[in-house]
Amino acid sequence: MIVARPMNRPLVQGALLLATILTISACDAATGSPSGSPAASSPAFSPGPSATISLPITTPDAAASLVIASDPRFTAIAKQDPNMVGVCCFYQASARGDGSFQVAVQIGWGDCPAGCINRHDWLYIVTADGTVTLDRETGPAVPPGVNGGGAGGGGAGGSLPGGPGIAGQALAGPTCPVVKPGDPACNDRPVAGATILIRDGTGAVVAQMTTDVNGQFQLAVPAGQYVVEPQPVQGLMGTAPKVDVTVGGAFEVVRITYDTGIR
Repeated sequence: MIVARPMNRPLVQGALLLATILTISACDAATGSPSGSPAASSPAFSPGPSATISLPITTPDAAASLVIASDPRFTAIAKQDPNMVGVCCFYQASARGDGSFQVAVQIGWGDCPAGCINRHDWLYIVTADGTVTLDRETGPAVPPGVNGGGAGGGGAGGSLPGGPGIAGQALAGPTCPVVKPGDPACNDRPVAGATILIRDGTGAVVAQMTTDVNGQFQLAVPAGQYVVEPQPVQGLMGTAPKVDVTVGGAFEVVRITYDTGIR
């Protein structure tokens, strides 16, 4: 199993991946199953867009296969099709010039036919020996049921508990003077320490929260109408807009957007 870990933890070694592949191949031979197809009694293994994974990793799609296999939330993720509009979830992979590869994964939700209101992004680095490293992760917590969101936990903020409630993330952007579409290096950055007020339908403040190091917050509340009201943050321009929220039986996820002033 390939496990993606942050840069400051030990990396997953390619030798472990190779041993896993050899073990699967040996099991196929012993059971008479076709090569690359697990026996009926074996756990299913979905390597992603590539039919097989072999070392060394020499193509962007092979690198993406390792990333897709590393997280159960990515099972249904496919390569981005630039001709498709309204796609919520995809990956982009490219060579980095030093023999390694960059794989960006995005899961979106909320009116995706119009471009997705919320997005969660991951950026991985994959080396030729099969090592998968999570370089950065941004965006609101992926709600349960969104392209497998919540399966296996993990992610910024992990999966949400049962509702009703309000959860969200405060982000600041732009972070680059010239933002290139699809460039994860220019993703909005989390805003830690921001004060967020939650008002009910009468305008009364029912909670005051402070965003964590990932810019996230969550609060269990009864079903009803609410207003999420961000407060000014030193160093950022103005105040992020208020967000009207209708809470039903589950957590509603909101995005708070501050302006960095970068132009």
